[in-house]
Amino acid sequence: MTDVISDALIDSLKAFPFILLIYILMELIESARSKEKIERALSGSAAPVAAGLLGAVPECGFSVMCAKLFDEGLIKPGTLIAAFLSVSDEGFIVLLSSGMPARDAVLFLAVKILYAVLAGMAINFLFAKKAPEHVCPEKNCCIECGSRHENPWDRFFLHPLSHAVKTFLYVLLLSFVLGLAIWGIGEESFTAFMEKSAGVQPLIAALIGLIPNCAASILIAQTYMSGVLTFPALLAGLCSSAGLGLIILYKNGKKIKRNLAVTAGLFVSALILGYFTLLLGI
Repeated sequence: MTDVISDALIDSLKAFPFILLIYILMELIESARSKEKIERALSGSAAPVAAGLLGAVPECGFSVMCAKLFDEGLIKPGTLIAAFLSVSDEGFIVLLSSGMPARDAVLFLAVKILYAVLAGMAINFLFAKKAPEHVCPEKNCCIECGSRHENPWDRFFLHPLSHAVKTFLYVLLLSFVLGLAIWGIGEESFTAFMEKSAGVQPLIAALIGLIPNCAASILIAQTYMSGVLTFPALLAGLCSSAGLGLIILYKNGKKIKRNLAVTAGLFVSALILGYFTLLLGI
């Protein structure tokens, strides 16, 4: 038990500086001008391409922004799905900070982005509808949580620090829970069970990914880095993990059928990618 606690704490502390750095970089690019350009790009003909590329930025704020725009009828459904599929929430931060090999990280991002773009374009083609242009009026506003910070010290250090601490606590908690589960069941038994269940791993991971909380993506990433999840399951889980984006959609209770359709589309798309890569032996 002592080893489980110490391992979880050490691994989480090692990841913290990297997590903080990423959040600071995210704040640097989230200016009002950049958000205007982003939203204009999301209303153009190449919107799924922009959504797929921007969604690769490791935070859930982009999925929140896209969900808000979609709820207001300002972007197409394919653009939203492309953003959701591409977003990895805090999961990718955990993968990098946990020592994911550069080759695997590049492959992971490339597959997710390409698939997100293709899926988004296909959906927009099937549900063709012109979306109006929109310019974000908010200035100095965090895309992820909506907080406004005029003071540079607050915006570029204290605010990223707050997000980083929250992510650190999730990582610490889930590291402990995962370690405790493996310790209680027995590492060999747990690993053997998951290896025998490789065929259903993408399904399980995709279902976990639908949980609208960054804890889900962190759990998927940590389980993969521990050697339990397969790469196809990682793809399926982090493709269905749209962070807080789904919560934004479901806040509009008047469009429950639309929200369920988006959720189903996201889940099925994630499953297709997971099982396709599993068949290819990636």
